[in-house]
Amino acid sequence: MNQGKAEAPSNPALAGPVLPSAEDLWENEAIRRISFRFCLAALFLRLSVLPELIYYVTQHNTYLLYLVGPLAMLTTLLRGGIQRTFSARAAYYWLGFVVWMILATPFSSWRGGSAASVFSYLRVDVIFLILVGGLALNWSDVRSIYRTIAAAALVNLLTTKLFERMDAGRMTLISTGTIGNSNDLAAQLLLVLPFVMYFGMGRGRSIVTRLVVLCLLLWGLWVILETASRGALISLAVVFLCLLIRGSLPQKAVLVFFAVVAALLALTVLPFETRDRLGSLFGGKNKEAAESEASRRYLFQTSVKYTFEHPIFGVGPGQFSNFEGRSSAEQGQHGNWHATHCFLTQVSSECGLPALFFFVAGLGSALLLVGRTYRRAKREGYPDVANACFCYVLAMAGHLTALLFLAQAYTFELPAMVGLAATLAIAAERTMRAGPAPLAADNPSAGRTWLPPAHFRRPRPSPGPAS
Repeated sequence: MNQGKAEAPSNPALAGPVLPSAEDLWENEAIRRISFRFCLAALFLRLSVLPELIYYVTQHNTYLLYLVGPLAMLTTLLRGGIQRTFSARAAYYWLGFVVWMILATPFSSWRGGSAASVFSYLRVDVIFLILVGGLALNWSDVRSIYRTIAAAALVNLLTTKLFERMDAGRMTLISTGTIGNSNDLAAQLLLVLPFVMYFGMGRGRSIVTRLVVLCLLLWGLWVILETASRGALISLAVVFLCLLIRGSLPQKAVLVFFAVVAALLALTVLPFETRDRLGSLFGGKNKEAAESEASRRYLFQTSVKYTFEHPIFGVGPGQFSNFEGRSSAEQGQHGNWHATHCFLTQVSSECGLPALFFFVAGLGSALLLVGRTYRRAKREGYPDVANACFCYVLAMAGHLTALLFLAQAYTFELPAMVGLAATLAIAAERTMRAGPAPLAADNPSAGRTWLPPAHFRRPRPSPGPAS
């Protein structure tokens, strides 16, 4: 769906007979369903880090992604996934980012290292832009995607229960490298938990479902606090602010009450070392946190310095730590030899300012696209579509805030979320174009809520053309 494309008439009865589209015909093909399941499997394996868990337990590489990924990519290409992905402007921006990474490689401070980094990103990460972007044709497909992400969140939570290790008051995982670090684990949970929340929102959810969702969210919140990640704590505040902005007055009261109770429980139940580290965010003294802050400040300032010294192509994709270490050694200093700990300056210092522009534009365009879809769904009375869009925005708000303190610009999650924005908009457009809204809110202020109001009525049919 092109972002600048005019909307279809609000009353399909006035638009004449609707003929089956290519998507309608393709939707029921058996190979389409097989392809869809392959893509869901690939997404689940990456988000749940299941191959890493299996390797840790068995010491054998199962190559699950190599079995599922190529088939998923091939079938996606055959069924028009590229066209659907690039119906959104955000995908073009992300393509521009990837192209600039490739252009920056010959100018890298270590061309071989950058070439390996870019090739790895193209091979196993950026392909999720198309795998997810071309995934959904209807709203049932979107719900399947959300179920897949929610299932991955459950696996992540179970992983923390089975393989946790407390190190100086911080939860880490001994089973996986991708989310084994405390900060990485917190950022991952901030991304996937809002998709769990989706299944507890809206009318028609059973009490059992709501209770299960609430328990999983509380469990995830507790794990995030146990990581003692100060960046994740700031991210939780951003998510909480988003909920307050979109919630009704009763919902805001419940959220504030819940936040107060959670804070009191955290102060009394969390280990002292965890509370001490988190407290350093509010002026407390913690030696490890202070050393970490000093290191991050130095790395951030250095990354900004390199950005302006190498504004076009940077120091090379994936080469900030090597360039900083060697430059410091040449000056007789002891280098830090670490990444930037900020995904934005990671891109600008390693790939240049043009790459940063495409990178930010891609993320911003994806959020704007979902935001427009959200507002239209609220206006036309599609609460399930609106709730799905809102959970997407929550996931991006929390995850991107966490990434401001992490060097995770080249992971698969970001192109996957850009692709999800495209597929979400396509499926929502088809759903809302197919017929009148199933439910319309009586309350004109319903657009301010993130849960649908309690009472709905069906809209009166629009009058037909005059005879």
